Amino acid sequence: MPILMKDLRRQILEKNREAMHLHGYQGLRADLVVKELAITKGAYYHYFSGKQELGYCILDELIGPEHLHYWGALNDYFGHPIEGIIERLKTLRIELKNDYFLLGSELNNLIQEMAPLDEGFQQRLQRIVEGMRLAIRAAIERGKKARLVKAETDADEVATMVLTNLLGAFSLAKAFQDRKFFDRTIEQMTEYLRDFKGQ
Repeated sequence: MPILMKDLRRQILEKNREAMHLHGYQGLRADLVVKELAITKGAYYHYFSGKQELGYCILDELIGPEHLHYWGALNDYFGHPIEGIIERLKTLRIELKNDYFLLGSELNNLIQEMAPLDEGFQQRLQRIVEGMRLAIRAAIERGKKARLVKAETDADEVATMVLTNLLGAFSLAKAFQDRKFFDRTIEQMTEYLRDFKGQ
């Protein structure tokens, strides 16, 4: 079935996102996506002036919004804020397929590959990661105000620790080609977080 023009831009983004997860940003090849979607190079470049713009759009329109929405859900969590953070972590463990761990987190992969090389990538990646961190921190602060989290808890420090461990867990799972490193980290973080619950 022919691709509708209104959907073509989105499909180009999604196909390149898949390819980028497999081969990295620097391994992207327009000709392969053109062939897979059965479109012309003219149609491809109608939407994107080049590889850099394409990469930015994948971050701005797909990866960034998904990650920020996922962690932003903490704002609407009505249970204990600590349990809300744990639920977000455990959901990743349940829903992500084994292949995802073997390839590595697409966000983490881009941080390692592109943050040192391209300021536009670095700024976008930083904005995504900081948004995730702030969502976790805000949940902890809400818990402190409601006296559900120990008053002495440093929300900024805990949020940074959670995010650092999460990204590190993805890296270890990829390095060893074994998701057990991710699973163990989630278990350890669950115990760590529950220690901050108020009495």
